[in-house]
Amino acid sequence: MKTSLLAALSSAVLLTAAPAGAQGDEPVTSAKVDLDGDGKPDAVALTPGADGKFALKVGAVTLQGNASGNEVRGFTVVDLDTGDKWKELLVHSIGDMDDDHRFFLYGYDGKAVRSLGDVRALTEAKGNGIVLVDTWMGFWHRREKYTLDRKAWKLTQVPQELYAVGVEATVKKSFALARSRTESAVVATTAQGSKVQVLAAGVPAKAEWNDVWYLVKSSSGLLGWVRGKALLESTEGLPLAG
Repeated sequence: MKTSLLAALSSAVLLTAAPAGAQGDEPVTSAKVDLDGDGKPDAVALTPGADGKFALKVGAVTLQGNASGNEVRGFTVVDLDTGDKWKELLVHSIGDMDDDHRFFLYGYDGKAVRSLGDVRALTEAKGNGIVLVDTWMGFWHRREKYTLDRKAWKLTQVPQELYAVGVEATVKKSFALARSRTESAVVATTAQGSKVQVLAAGVPAKAEWNDVWYLVKSSSGLLGWVRGKALLESTEGLPLAG
């Protein structure tokens, strides 16, 4: 994996909020911090259980969570929106591979612990209510945007028709560029030895990463679509993770 999601997470925590007490950017299992903005510190305790289960207690309220077999390391305190009075808890759950990591966000409204959602990482969270999450797609990072809906107490994903890619490759075997993802009419055929730019990706739901459609710009400046499998087989120089 080119970039450790845990490392990206730690950087994001530093950007969003000072951690509770002296915990640094490392996850802890207990802390006292004012989560609901009433000026009084709330006692927070996380108890990991078997098979990824855990109990998160804030004051006298306990919520049961499930990280689906991952190892639960602890939590950090973040402030997703510095414009409101609340802070959030981020429970770290680590899997065998970077892609298996999950991070669970919780808020406390003074009466209940509320699940805001879970993400693969907080790649970027600057305290403006926006969370950016990067997912490795073989040779590029898919960047997803979430916004904090405070009224619903949820992180809501902002849909994107296309995802930015922005990498270059060399054609080792000519391949066709289709007019669209639904039409097979050929716009251009790439020339062997030429450079192409992979500009964007259309990612079908639950598709394997080599089934993604890519928008490619040929050396002659023409745009067209090609599936991931054909792109990988017909080019070299893509920044593939070894």
